[in-house]
Amino acid sequence: MRWIFLAGIFITFEGIDGCGKTTQMRLLAERLHREGISCVLTREPGGTPIGDAIRSLLLSPTSQMTPQTEVYLYAASRAEHVQAVILPALMRGDIVLCDRFYDASIAYQGYGIGKLGGISPAFVEAVNTPALAKVKPDLTFLFDLPVEVAKKRMKERLGQEDRIEQRGEAFFARVQEGLQTIFAQEPNRVRKLDATKEIEEVADEVYRYAKRIIEEAGSTR
Repeated sequence: MRWIFLAGIFITFEGIDGCGKTTQMRLLAERLHREGISCVLTREPGGTPIGDAIRSLLLSPTSQMTPQTEVYLYAASRAEHVQAVILPALMRGDIVLCDRFYDASIAYQGYGIGKLGGISPAFVEAVNTPALAKVKPDLTFLFDLPVEVAKKRMKERLGQEDRIEQRGEAFFARVQEGLQTIFAQEPNRVRKLDATKEIEEVADEVYRYAKRIIEEAGSTR
């Protein structure tokens, strides 16, 4: 449900590492820009100076922390991000495109770490609820990619894998389970796309869904 004071449109991009979500967000922004539609592009963790500092700590291969600390750090970055970037942009009526949001925490910490680390989706939800300030995406793209393909893509990237990417296939299989559960619970908000398709084909699907929600929102203002 759209909160009455949020005139903008909030679109998030989700999926396991290597699924191509960052590329698809950029391609959508470029396509909308060519049509004269501007967007605010941001990411999590990060999006603010404080968030970027937390991101560096979370993703550094040398960082060591408890699972509970990881959950709280992601929530802290999100709280700053919502208040400093996302909420003001939505109140201005902007279109906000965000590389990961709350769904990622549920999937990566609630399911990925899960019971093995003493974490549950309910715990992640409780920690994040104050950080969200009732902000929820209007549309979420879930880029569905087999874990073995995602891990292969991660290994082919230049540079060292970050702290999260270094986790094994069993971890990412649990993350995938979490993302599929979110899709099953909210099929009207979450659009699942086959990330094994060609980039251009996926980009066309992203554009089609995004343009529809933008036009629908415009007709109700």
